[in-house]
Amino acid sequence: MQNQNLNLFKPRRVAAKVHYSAINQFMFLWIKHSRPCDLKVQRSKQNPEYLGICFDVENNDTIDMMCDLRTSLKIEIIDL
Repeated sequence: MQNQNLNLFKPRRVAAKVHYSAINQFMFLWIKHSRPCDLKVQRSKQNPEYLGICFDVENNDTIDMMCDLRTSLKIEIIDL
């Protein structure tokens, strides 16, 4: 039973939709929160002015960073 409980809450994979001009602000917040997760940056295929920054939400520091990103940069964060 305990092994089943460990698998209930898997890491959440998300992508932040960021305009290319805001990448430095995103990185500032990532460093401000002590780099809580690994990042993968991809260009949008639909609109080259936007980037998708993907990361796993595995700890509270990443959740805090995600909340700060939403309020500070007014960006969209999408579940993958």
